[in-house]
Amino acid sequence: MIILLFIPLLWSNTPVSAQSDDAFLEKYQYYQERFYEDFIYYSADNPFSQGSSLPVEYRRLRTDGKVLLYWADGVWWLGHYVGMLAMEYQRLKLTTQDTLPTLRKLQAALATYKRLDYVAESCWNDTSTSRELNGFYLRDDITDEIKKKLKADILVSDYIRHCGKIDSKGNAPSHDQAWGSYIGLALVKKFVPIPEIQNEVKEIATLLVRGMQQQIGKKKRWEIINPVTNQPIQKQADIGWLRYAHTQMGNYLTEEDMSFARSNTQFWKDMWRLLQNNILIDKYGNFNWYGVLSISAVLNDHGRGEKNCYDWLIKRTEQIVKKRPDLEQSMIFPHLPLVNVLLHGYEGNKPLPKTAYEAYLEAAPEEGAFYYVINDSIVRSTPPWHSLSLFCPWHNRTVGEYNMLDYMFLYNAYWLVYCSDLKQVEKFRQEPLDANSEENNEKYE
Repeated sequence: MIILLFIPLLWSNTPVSAQSDDAFLEKYQYYQERFYEDFIYYSADNPFSQGSSLPVEYRRLRTDGKVLLYWADGVWWLGHYVGMLAMEYQRLKLTTQDTLPTLRKLQAALATYKRLDYVAESCWNDTSTSRELNGFYLRDDITDEIKKKLKADILVSDYIRHCGKIDSKGNAPSHDQAWGSYIGLALVKKFVPIPEIQNEVKEIATLLVRGMQQQIGKKKRWEIINPVTNQPIQKQADIGWLRYAHTQMGNYLTEEDMSFARSNTQFWKDMWRLLQNNILIDKYGNFNWYGVLSISAVLNDHGRGEKNCYDWLIKRTEQIVKKRPDLEQSMIFPHLPLVNVLLHGYEGNKPLPKTAYEAYLEAAPEEGAFYYVINDSIVRSTPPWHSLSLFCPWHNRTVGEYNMLDYMFLYNAYWLVYCSDLKQVEKFRQEPLDANSEENNEKYE
């Protein structure tokens, strides 16, 4: 179990010497051990058991001494976990290390999608024993049985809160769950060329996209319907505006035509472009920002203002930094530009210097990120590691200790871009190509 040492954060105001890549890896290995001990249930002997392969959002030591674990948006986190494992697999492969343990974890994580789909209807008291995969899934299936496995006293999960409540819309699919999953599945498609794994990616992507497509009689709608109650979970007004993007993502991940309800028409393509170009119209867009930017990164599809997606992502995230100084970030979603170039390469001439990401990795607290209120005083890790995750930096008041999946994801992406010999990212290992790159180097030094 984690023992959090509440020490004065004096080091945060003191210059820190640059850490080596070896130090970043050592930190990664510590976070990895911590993650599998305290923030996820995984058993090599029974990798497909209920509640497995679903990352804990945060772990909290309460004032009464009890340990509380909290899960939410389980499939969203699952997607990022899958992406981290895919990149870890590639890093280990390139450094001729044993990839089998990572591969087993990845297989179990992918199987979790189907497990959550098979059992979903039972939470609305469907007693059928001949269920089929249909794209209607649970966000998590965490039960009290996980307490012993993760040495916790109290569990809070969507399954525990909502399963068995017929009128509940909790613990059901939403298209933001798909956003995180698209990232993970795309990285598996890129880096794990094992036929059965590739087939899993196609099947899961098909379920995610088809689960948002409903046909009632002759009417076709982009919405999520509970097949047991026939009640809408997420209506067309919420999903339909991204139908072109969801279709293109389905096409990309499955290599099949996933179009539905005129989703490939110029009108819906223009609507998607409108969203990309006006993403910052809402100062507190949060998840909408992440949805548009993450899909853009995976599809290598960008709005106006730059000639390629990587540069567009950098520009957009810099604009969010200026718009939201309260988030205390030097970059917003720093992993997304790296995901883009790992998937699609880079044809521009303004790659961020290695120091931009070294600053993030170096700043990560040795014990892991946290936020607590003690004797009316806030004790927390320092920016940029002061929020629940770099994936959702607006959650900067969540009390507890965080899973550091974001560090592990970012480290693997950083290593593959700046330290590997992958051809698609060779520009990131070259000297600065122009004045802009030199300015970037000075900015992050």
